[in-house]
Amino acid sequence: MTASPLVSPSVLESVNPATLLPIGTVAITDHAGVAEAVGEAQSAQRAWKARSLADRSSLLRAVAAVLLDSVDEVAATVVAESGKPVVEAVTTEVFVALDNLSWLARNAGRVLGPERVPLRQAYVLQKRASLRYEPLGVVGIISPWNFPFSIPFTQAASAIAAGNAVVVKPSELTPHSGAWIEELFRRAGAPAGLVRVVQGDAVTGDALVGSPGISRVIFTGSGEVGRLVAERAARRLCPVTLELGGKDPMLVLAAADLDRAIEGALWGSFSNCGQICSGVERIYVEGDLYEPFAAGLAQRASELRLGAGENPQTDVGPLISERQRAKVEELITDAVSCGAEVLSGGARPDIDLPGWFHEPTVLAGEPPNARLRKEEIFGPVVTVCKIENAADGIRRANDSPYGLGASVWTKDRAVARETAAQLEAGSVWMNDVAYSYGTCQAPWGGRKGSGYGRTHSKHGLYDLSHVKYVDSDAGRLAPPWWFPYDERIAGGFQGVLKTLYSEGAGAKVGQAWRNRGGLVTVARRSLRRR
Repeated sequence: MTASPLVSPSVLESVNPATLLPIGTVAITDHAGVAEAVGEAQSAQRAWKARSLADRSSLLRAVAAVLLDSVDEVAATVVAESGKPVVEAVTTEVFVALDNLSWLARNAGRVLGPERVPLRQAYVLQKRASLRYEPLGVVGIISPWNFPFSIPFTQAASAIAAGNAVVVKPSELTPHSGAWIEELFRRAGAPAGLVRVVQGDAVTGDALVGSPGISRVIFTGSGEVGRLVAERAARRLCPVTLELGGKDPMLVLAAADLDRAIEGALWGSFSNCGQICSGVERIYVEGDLYEPFAAGLAQRASELRLGAGENPQTDVGPLISERQRAKVEELITDAVSCGAEVLSGGARPDIDLPGWFHEPTVLAGEPPNARLRKEEIFGPVVTVCKIENAADGIRRANDSPYGLGASVWTKDRAVARETAAQLEAGSVWMNDVAYSYGTCQAPWGGRKGSGYGRTHSKHGLYDLSHVKYVDSDAGRLAPPWWFPYDERIAGGFQGVLKTLYSEGAGAKVGQAWRNRGGLVTVARRSLRRR
């Protein structure tokens, strides 16, 4: 059965990746429909930006109440379209969305309210200044299939909290999960057009990025497509936020709790069938811990239960498509041919389901010429390698084109902090992995090939705002650098510079005395009236 969701030029059909049974169809939004959605969002945003920060928080609370009443429906949709276990649908999708809503409702007003700018320099003491955070307009969100609800929902909620409107294009593989975003805001009483969802593939996404009514694009997906999005948006100087995946390292150091590290690696590598941008793909284990860690992880991986996500006993569901499974199989075959050893898994499982399943796979070794050395696997595969010490692990962890997340496993907090400071990643976790996406006060984003910009936290809200500097001045003093210029004022300013920026109180006093004539000239200039 084909993995393509396109059943006609105007219709998408999503398929359950565990059973391969069709779920339903949605109409593709054509160019005119995208333009209409953006236009409606623009109209809604003009009124929304005038509403108070308290009004924005009230809407977010109302959406949270609606989502809380709809947990079962939303989770069921996500499970059907993505195949992930129901526990993961509730925790990594709905829980994350609710916790983000809660933080935004409580904190967006504080973060985005007027912020005083202290002016302590002598030449501006008469002024009062503040920063104002103003909405951008309409934010376009292009989201992936691996977290088809929580990623676009949290991004949309942040944009609404910042006073923007939103147009979301979900992945063509999970359109029904993405459709919930507009529906939840509608049920909560959001102004018509404030949150819109358009459906389709890359053609629809290109129309959204190219729309002159879009003020910022948030894209989550592959590096290849992310570059195209950035290039398309750059033609009209539209800013973008890019989260382009990762190949996260896990450093298991000598003082690690072995059992906790194994269980953390198990979840970090194989939750969501390994289809997590910040999932563990590379594990580096120090010294004598390597053998028991590798054996323990391989054993635990072989015990994970594969099946349909609707079954609450399922640990690992299927990959999202046959294409994704084929890529995983290619990378495993290539790695083994280059010298990697399969410790566990490595094949398609023998289960009574026709879907796109693959065994959780643990590989020993990371051959330098293997494709997975640099390519993101995005599947249930992890490599385990022995390292000499923390410095060796840091070097190998940073030897990657990606820099989204990393984790350090040790009971020695000082060593963990020192190691974290040297890792090239947007987030570093100690004795845990990837949890902070659900913690809205933590910024999310990467470095290097993992993209740029941030979502979540105050930094994500700032990225969704225009920052405006506004001052207040009664106009009683004239800036001494205004016209006319002459030799006396030029010399006076040289004296000002030497007085203000000399090091130490004694030096400042000495310069003030030697340049007293020039300082008087500058002071008189300030006191003049026009």
